[in-house]
Amino acid sequence: MRTILAGICVTLALAVVAAFALSEAQKDSFQVYATQSVRVGDPGHNLVGPKWNGENYAPDRDL
Repeated sequence: MRTILAGICVTLALAVVAAFALSEAQKDSFQVYATQSVRVGDPGHNLVGPKWNGENYAPDRDL
């Protein structure tokens, strides 16, 4: 029984350490891929066209 509880405690400790280490190592994409000509944070406006309504079919087509 002691071995099982010790294994569970070690596993939890490793999981907590790994979670903190991975969260510190992770960076946002705008920080990693930032160059002079890339606008990752600002995609622009009206990228789909003036008649887009959010559906998967053309708005002028009768269904």
